[in-house]
Amino acid sequence: MSIDPAIVTAIMALFGIGVIGIVQTLKNLLKLEGAAAIVLTFIVSFLATALYLFQAHLFSIVGLILYGLIVFGEASGLYRVLNPPE
Repeated sequence: MSIDPAIVTAIMALFGIGVIGIVQTLKNLLKLEGAAAIVLTFIVSFLATALYLFQAHLFSIVGLILYGLIVFGEASGLYRVLNPPE
């Protein structure tokens, strides 16, 4: 299965405010930090991914795992830690 960057972008922009905006809002409301914030980011990332893939009729377990991990990496900032800009 190949990863389509357009799908990742669409998932990240879900609901207009984006996955990062949803995560930040929930973290502030629930006053979460550390591991709890990472778990929240993971849950929101996978829920947003599942919702988008289902609505776009692209849902599969493999797609959910692949796209979910990419969205989680972006939303949590781990992607930038592992692949810093040059």
